[in-house]
Amino acid sequence: MKTILLFMAWCLIADLFSAKLLSQNVNKIYITSSCKKVQPLDTINLVCHSAGTISVKDGKGRAYVHMKAMLLNSFNAGGAAGIQTISLIDKNGKTIGYSTFILEAKTDISDGGKMAELFKILYNGMIEEGKKGYNEIKWGDSSYKFYVPWDLDNNNVMNGIQYFVPYGDGLTNLLRQTQRADGMIWSFVATENDGAGSSAYFESAYGSLNFFRKDKDAFFVRQPVDNHSDYNYVNMFYKHWRASGNNEWMKKTLPSAALALDYCYTDSIRWSKRFQLLKRPYCIDSWDFQVNDEYTPAAPISPTMVVVPGKTKYGVFFGDNTGYYEACNQLAEMYDYSHQKEKAAIFRTRGAAILKNLIRLSWNGKYFTHFIDEDPSVKRNLGVDEKTQIAQGNMYSLNRGLPNEINRAIIKTYQQLKENLPIGSEGEWYSIYPPFPKGFSSHNEIWQYMNGGIAGHAIGELARGAYENGYENYGSDIIMRMLALGKKYSNKIWFSYTGSIPLPPAPPVFKPIDITASANMDLWDKGAEKSFAWMNAKGPGNDMRGLPVERQIFKNILFNVIDPAKNQRRSVIAVSVLAGFPRQADVWINDTAGSVYLLHSSSDNVPGNVAGSISFLYADGTESSQYMIKGTQVTNWWFPDLTTERSGVAWYGPNLKSTKVGVCWAVIDNPFPTKKIKKLQFNAPLEGGIYAVLGITLADKPFYIAPKGESFGGPDNWAAANGMAALIEGLAGIKNEGLAFDEVLIAPRWPSAKIDSVNVTVNFPASNGYVAYQYINNTIEKQITIKVTGSGKQVRGHILLPQESLFVSSVTVDGRPLKFSISIVGQSKYLDFELNLPGVHKVIFNY
Repeated sequence: MKTILLFMAWCLIADLFSAKLLSQNVNKIYITSSCKKVQPLDTINLVCHSAGTISVKDGKGRAYVHMKAMLLNSFNAGGAAGIQTISLIDKNGKTIGYSTFILEAKTDISDGGKMAELFKILYNGMIEEGKKGYNEIKWGDSSYKFYVPWDLDNNNVMNGIQYFVPYGDGLTNLLRQTQRADGMIWSFVATENDGAGSSAYFESAYGSLNFFRKDKDAFFVRQPVDNHSDYNYVNMFYKHWRASGNNEWMKKTLPSAALALDYCYTDSIRWSKRFQLLKRPYCIDSWDFQVNDEYTPAAPISPTMVVVPGKTKYGVFFGDNTGYYEACNQLAEMYDYSHQKEKAAIFRTRGAAILKNLIRLSWNGKYFTHFIDEDPSVKRNLGVDEKTQIAQGNMYSLNRGLPNEINRAIIKTYQQLKENLPIGSEGEWYSIYPPFPKGFSSHNEIWQYMNGGIAGHAIGELARGAYENGYENYGSDIIMRMLALGKKYSNKIWFSYTGSIPLPPAPPVFKPIDITASANMDLWDKGAEKSFAWMNAKGPGNDMRGLPVERQIFKNILFNVIDPAKNQRRSVIAVSVLAGFPRQADVWINDTAGSVYLLHSSSDNVPGNVAGSISFLYADGTESSQYMIKGTQVTNWWFPDLTTERSGVAWYGPNLKSTKVGVCWAVIDNPFPTKKIKKLQFNAPLEGGIYAVLGITLADKPFYIAPKGESFGGPDNWAAANGMAALIEGLAGIKNEGLAFDEVLIAPRWPSAKIDSVNVTVNFPASNGYVAYQYINNTIEKQITIKVTGSGKQVRGHILLPQESLFVSSVTVDGRPLKFSISIVGQSKYLDFELNLPGVHKVIFNY
C-alpha cells in the first residue's frame, strides 16, 4: 500500500527554524488535500506545532491512535471506513487543532504478480465489461437490483461479487414478496424482453402445474424438476445478512425462509417418504432438465422439463440434500441470533437427520453417489455405470459444513481423478465423470456442458474446500491452474470447458471425382457450341482463366480442375434458371464417403441468400439435401471473402478486369456415410443467378473440427465469482465470522502458493465493513510480519506456517508478547491468536 508523503511537512522542515512561519502555524495540525482519501494501512504523515496528544477517530467515532505530538508524526490508517478525524489535544484536554480524511476500503489483492493478475481476471469476469455487475427489474412500486435473475445463479455469483457490489438483498426481497402460499420459491424472474424466453411457452408448459405466474411487470417460473431453489433462497438471504449486518431485514425475512424449507420437506413431489430426503426426477447433478429414457412419461410440451403427476419417476440427488442441510443450519443460526431457540432447534435437528439419512443412502466412502432411484424396479440403461460417476455436487458439498472426514475423502477423490484425466482434459473439475453416452436428448453431446464438461464454475469450490480441510498445497495448485486457464482462454474463467479433446484423426484420403460428362461452362470468357462462357461473361477477359487446372491442392484439399482446352471448353458444372442453362445437374458417384468437398462459386447477381443446393441420392433410394448459403458455404467470384470452419476462399488472383477474382471450397459431411452414394445432384437457385461447381472430391471420413476448449451452458460470472471466493476466503484467508466483519478470521495461506509478500483488503459494500492486512514472509530470517486492521471488534489469526517450520519461537504484537497456540489441520500447522480492534496491529513471529 502506498505511503502518503505530505507536501506541507517537507515545506515546514525546510523552514523549521523560521520564527515567522512558526508563529503563523502555531496550534495547528496539517494534512494536505492529496491525502484526503486513503486506503487501509496507508501511512499518514502529520506536522504539529504545539505540544499535546494526537488522537485519531475512525468512521464509527472510535479512537484508535493515541500518541504524543511531535513536529513530524506518522501513523497507519485503520479502523472503520468513512470520515476520520485527527485531533490535537493539549494538556488540559482541549482540542486545539484538527483535520479530517476519508478512509476508503476497496477489495483488492496485490502481490505484484500472479495473484494480482488472477484477481483482475476474476473481477472482470464477475462485473463483465461494459456492465455494472448487476441487473435491475421493476415490479410493483419498487425496483430490485440483483446479480442474476435465477436464484441458483444469483446465490453462486454472490460468493464473490458480494465483496464489490452491494445488492445481495434484491432478489431475496423480490422472491419473498412473490413467494407461493405453500412456501415455494420461484427459480427465476423475467420480462418478455430480457432473453429468458417467452412467457407463453412457460405458461403452456408449466401453467397447469402451478409453476408459472405472470403480472403486468414480470413473470415468474419454477423449473418443475428443480429442488434447489428453496435452499438457494435461504443461502443468499443468509449471506447478505452476514455481509450487511441488517438484523431488522433478517428478522423480517426469517418466516419466509422457514416456509421455503418447509415446502421441500412436505411437498409430495419434493420429499421422499421412503428415504426421508429431498427428491427430484433424474437430472445431471443440479440441472433443470431430466433424463429422456423409457421411464420418462410423455407430456404435451417439453417432457424432459416437466413432471407428470402419478407417472414421473423420482430419486435422490445428493446435492439437493447437502445444500438443504447447510440451509437448515444457516436458518438455525439466524433463529438463535433472534432469540428463537426452539425454532433454531427444529431446523438444526432437521438438518442433522437429513445428513444422517443421506450418508446412509448415498455416501460410498469416497464421494456421494450421483443419483439413487426411489423405485427399486427402475433399471436404467444410460450407457455408463452410474455408481462410478463423480458429480460436481461433491465439490460444492465441500463448503456446506459437512464432517471433515467426508470432505477429505472427496478431496482425495479429485486428486486421484487429476492423475487419470482423459486426453486433452483441462482438469479434474467435471460436471459429471464419466459422462452419459445416452439418455439426455439434446444434452447427449459428450464432454460438453453438464454431460462431462469441465465445470469452470466449480473450480473455485474445490479450491476453497481444499484450503479449509488441510490441503493447502492442492488448493494453491488449483488456483494456479485456474490462472493458466484464464490466460489461455481470453483472460476469463468460463462457465464450462470441453471435458476431453482427443488427438486429431489422420488426414482424410481424398478421391477427386471426374465431372467431365456433366461440365457445361468454360473457365474463360470463350465458351463453345455446348459450353457457356464463364458466368455468362459480358466483357473480354472477365473470367477465371488464372485458376490452375488439372490436379491441384487448394487449402490442403486435392481437386481435379478440368482444363477447358482439353474438354471442348467445358470445365465447370453450371446450373441456373436463366435461359439455356440446366436447372439441375447430376454427377455419378457409386461410392461411399465420409464427406464431400466442393470447389464452387456463385454469380454476383443472386437475389437471395440461397446460391444453390446439393442432394445425396443413395443406392437404396433414399435422399438427403442441403442448401448452399451465400456467406456460409459459398460466395460470389469477384473479390470473394469467406472464412468459416467448413468453408473459405480456395484460390484467388487477378483477371483482365479485376485485381481479385476467386473460387471457394466447402465441405459437406455425408449424412449417411455407410450408404453408397449413387449420384450427387446440384440444383439451381430459383431466385436467379448461376451456381457453379468446378471440382468434387470425396473424403473417407467426416470433416474434423477440433473441439473448442470453451464449452457453454451457463453464466461465466458464476465461474469467476466462485474463483474469487476461493482467492479471498481460501488463499488470502479472509472469513467473516460475525456480521459485517465485526468478527473476522484471517487465515493467510500464502506459503502454499510460494508468495512471500502481499497486500489484502476485503470489503462488504453492503455495510462498508472490511478487514485489511499486509503479509511479509522473510524466508531468510524465517520471520513473518502481519500488519492488520479492520472496521470490526475482533480479529482471530489462523496463520499457515511454512512447511519447513518446526516450531514458533516468539510472537509479538506491537512489540509486546502475544499469547498464541499451534493448531493442526490435516498435515498443516497454524499459528492461532486473537486481537482486539479498532486499531492497527503489527504481529511478528519467528518460525
